[in-house]
Amino acid sequence: MAAGGVSNLPAVVVAIDFGTTYTGYAYSFRNEFQKSDDARDIFHNSWDSSLAGNLSKKAPTVALFNPKGVFDSFGYDAEEKYSELTDKVHQTWHYYARFKMQLFNKMTLTREFEIQDQEGRTCQALIVFSESIRFLKKAALDELNDRNPVHEEDIQWVLTVPAIWTEPAKQFMRDAARKDGIPANQLMLALEPEAAAIYCSTLKHGTFKDINKEEVLSVGSRYMILDMGGGTVDIAVHEISEDGTLTEIIPASGGDRGGTNVDQAFNKFINKKIGEKDAKNLRKTMKYHWMKLENNFEAKKRTLKKTTKNGIRVDIPTVLVLDGNLGIKLSNSYEMDISNKDFKMFCSSKDKIIAHVKYILEQVEGVKLIMMVGGYSQSGYVSSQIKDAFQDVNVLIPPQAEVAVMDGAVLFGFEPHTVSARMCRHTYGIRIMKPFATQKHKPEYRRDVNQQDVCINIFQKFVSKGEIVKINDKREAKNLVSQHWKETTKNLEMEIPIFASTRDDPEYTTGPSCQQIGIITIRPPTAGWPNSVNYSLEVYFGRTEFDVRVYNDATGEEYEYKFDLLVEKEIPYVPQSTARTGVTTTSRCVVS
Repeated sequence: MAAGGVSNLPAVVVAIDFGTTYTGYAYSFRNEFQKSDDARDIFHNSWDSSLAGNLSKKAPTVALFNPKGVFDSFGYDAEEKYSELTDKVHQTWHYYARFKMQLFNKMTLTREFEIQDQEGRTCQALIVFSESIRFLKKAALDELNDRNPVHEEDIQWVLTVPAIWTEPAKQFMRDAARKDGIPANQLMLALEPEAAAIYCSTLKHGTFKDINKEEVLSVGSRYMILDMGGGTVDIAVHEISEDGTLTEIIPASGGDRGGTNVDQAFNKFINKKIGEKDAKNLRKTMKYHWMKLENNFEAKKRTLKKTTKNGIRVDIPTVLVLDGNLGIKLSNSYEMDISNKDFKMFCSSKDKIIAHVKYILEQVEGVKLIMMVGGYSQSGYVSSQIKDAFQDVNVLIPPQAEVAVMDGAVLFGFEPHTVSARMCRHTYGIRIMKPFATQKHKPEYRRDVNQQDVCINIFQKFVSKGEIVKINDKREAKNLVSQHWKETTKNLEMEIPIFASTRDDPEYTTGPSCQQIGIITIRPPTAGWPNSVNYSLEVYFGRTEFDVRVYNDATGEEYEYKFDLLVEKEIPYVPQSTARTGVTTTSRCVVS
């Protein structure tokens, strides 16, 4: 990987890989990044757990709040403290586990979005996320100061998000980090499969036997990143450009098919074995022992391989054996035998993953390499099934696949332009009105606005679904007008809603394929708006997050604005008059 100019590189990059099941952070320094791939060091924290019984580079994504709603602990500490609370006391505490998946597939989000704790009580998700990130930030700073003290303003922070996250979900994560105190100008988001791709491209020579790294990752090569995490499976396909950067050639896709599906299947198995009511009671009254069982299963599920013939034996805490009516004899040393067939059935989500990968390979030609990363990829059984399904393609799993995203995010923080172009997952645009055309426009959208015959609710497209956009490609909407003839509108903010559509060419913003996902709010000048405002929008869709600019057409001055993807309510349509022929107008001077 080519390093940028020394003066442009941050002194240190800290990446927080906020996962569904496990979370961690990694960091490295400028002098390390400038070393060769074979010599570079990326540093991790080591999390200790009596429940899991080992040291790990990641901790469970679990947050614990006290009865007053004040953050108490995160990760293994939260698990262990919660498990040790007495039966009466623990019900007053708030325990949040695997809460990241609450953001999955959310096309719209608000800052008041709520999630539930273990007792079904609600709390603003932004508080749970931000307090968790605050804990991780402090832990990273403490470790940095012990190793090599740096000024906080010299740190570039990177937060990972799935590539299949919606734009509002990305902003939600950014807002959570900013609420925690990470400055906006020191924070960037890294898409998880892209970070994994960067990690894989920097692996040491000879990492994979019989594979020539320079050959499979040469200019023009296409490969797939199959990021199999705890909650989601993220799939991206990249092509290596002549300058060595990556181009996304099909929209990132995937779904909620990660390793937690295996855990859910195991829990159903237990419920069936001892009865759902009794299992629920044991989870509630024997928290520590039940968590120990889950950790034992977590360790065992990674040992299952395609060649495994015998059943799998899972250690069962003594109390669960005695109180759970599991039918296990003392001579069996408190171990539960699960048949080979049943254990493999726990991994049934692999079938959907394989089907989806097949579909993508049918859409894209020339993919000769699949790189599997993420914790779920470490399942020997699942990985062997995927390799068998795609024997015409090299399927590789890098060492330490569970930290590929985290380490790659560190490298991304030093060189964020490694991915130079991305493909849009939706069609995006704004709402405008135009002179009414009888043969073209719907009669129900016909309006008389200031004695002009216009059609409202027209979708003005910026970019189409499936379009490849470079990171510095701007899409423009020019000659937009907002009218402010009334004194009551002179100091109101202009609001422009942004819409997403699953269609290539939507006609109207009211169609079933369209959804408002955000708002551009433009602040008025100190002296207030003139009677008629002529302005243009510039939007950059090829970056990890959308970037917006708003300009005055007459002066070229950039307006003060806010681009908010966390919608509080849909912006109503308020028609504005058209100033001159050929000029379109937005509906954005809203009087509440």
